[in-house]
Amino acid sequence: MKYVFLFCQKLQLTQSFAIFLMVVFSTNLACKEQSQTLVLAGSTFSVCSSSNLKSCKNNTKILGKKHRLFTITSAKINQINSRWPNNNSVTKLETFNSLTALHPKSTSPMTKAELLWLWRDINNEELSRLTDQEFDFLFDMLETHQLDNDGERLKEQVNTELNNESATNNILQFVSGSLKVNNAKPTMLAITASSRDPYESADVAQSLLAQSNISTQWLALTPALAKAITSNSCDKLPALRNTLMNVYNREAIYPDRTNAEYALCKSGTNALVSLIKSSTGVMFNSGNAALTHKILFDQNNNPYPWTQVLQTRPVIVGEGAGAAIQSKVTGMLTNTTSLEALRKSETNANAGGLGSFNLGVLDTQFSEQNRTFRLAAALNKNEVKNTKTEIQHGFGIDENTALVVIKSPEGSLITVIGKSGVVHLANQGKAQPNSKSYSYSYWPTGSVIDITNNTFTLSDRTISQALPAIKIPPLPVQRFGAILTNSKLRSLTQAMCLSQEQSAVAQQDEFIISLTATSDTQYHRINAKEFGCALSNLELAIKSI
Repeated sequence: MKYVFLFCQKLQLTQSFAIFLMVVFSTNLACKEQSQTLVLAGSTFSVCSSSNLKSCKNNTKILGKKHRLFTITSAKINQINSRWPNNNSVTKLETFNSLTALHPKSTSPMTKAELLWLWRDINNEELSRLTDQEFDFLFDMLETHQLDNDGERLKEQVNTELNNESATNNILQFVSGSLKVNNAKPTMLAITASSRDPYESADVAQSLLAQSNISTQWLALTPALAKAITSNSCDKLPALRNTLMNVYNREAIYPDRTNAEYALCKSGTNALVSLIKSSTGVMFNSGNAALTHKILFDQNNNPYPWTQVLQTRPVIVGEGAGAAIQSKVTGMLTNTTSLEALRKSETNANAGGLGSFNLGVLDTQFSEQNRTFRLAAALNKNEVKNTKTEIQHGFGIDENTALVVIKSPEGSLITVIGKSGVVHLANQGKAQPNSKSYSYSYWPTGSVIDITNNTFTLSDRTISQALPAIKIPPLPVQRFGAILTNSKLRSLTQAMCLSQEQSAVAQQDEFIISLTATSDTQYHRINAKEFGCALSNLELAIKSI
């Protein structure tokens, strides 16, 4: 059986998705020994839809909901006045006057941009003074219900076959194959709790795997539902949406979704747990990880009855924040840049993730948003607040890329699929005054990583299949400036890898970053893509000047 398990792993780790799908179905029963597959994407899937035509081949138009529409009516103005979300009476009155002045100009439904331009003409200063809560409240209340020709709710439509980003399809294809390996007729539950408006996000989430004939159901597990179902207060769902999610009037815009949420609430906790337990996989969308935390843990940070069942699904997929929340540790990787993390020299790491990923801490949109040193900051503190978890390893996933973890009692493997690559950081523990150093590795798509005794090494299989090195000029002898902008750190390390460079120096403001090859450093060209060179154990040191 051990041979069968390894064989199954190799099938799932192949770069040829066509071969993967053809062969893996025939070995479905043999691969049952595999316990879980995590597919953790570094960003929201770039999907062709009626509201996202820029992701469609040849700008093909897709019928369906294109955007939110808004109208100003006397009834809506009165509702806004009576349901104002806070005690700011001055802004409330000012908004009432602005909407009254806008009313005659709102003769037909408008897009958000059109409404904002009209509002700016009336009172631009008042609009800029609105808090996030007030702004969201107003536009939720002004939104109008859209119907199709049959009188049904107009839905955003998805066609993944028209995606112009092939990496997205590669990842979705891998997800589909993983589900079918675990179950001949798999089911997927889509969770959109990371969105402020999870009802709006449900249409796309539920459609992602439609072309793969995977039965996908939207799971109405929202922060409001989690609170209501555990406190026997399902009739208070509208109010809980307001207070816990800062979302309003959704029952008027997405009645089918809010009705599903109410029905799930009334079915009770045991039914919710059973529904999750019967699914082959769950998918967490991108957005705000703090919102997803609210469906996993109560106000005292205790897990909900369904949290452990979610954690143990055979296949777990996460996009962006939905990937980051899979780690046990969350909190430090929001609203912070690398430069801010360096200057603070501290982390606010907290327990609070689902914990399906137990190898370290995760960050997303990694190279594109220059997040290396905010991830590094998470490794500077030995123990995380409110837990005994030690952070030794960090993993940064690039956009349109997925880190795949295949876990089994026999062992675990990592592979990278999609467009670019994954950064692995480890704290070297050789900190000197005003200086810190890390081991930096970059695993391009197609890499397979062996995990042994909490160490991560590029597999012999990957190295043996590496492309021949290419001859490029050595790097110029200079200090590379503004290194934490425009993905420059990734570009520099890739140039070092391709040129077999032994050292480089860069700078960002008051910080000097040194990159040095050691006796443990290895360079291997894994694929011919722009970021296809694998680096292992490059020393990354930073000091202030």
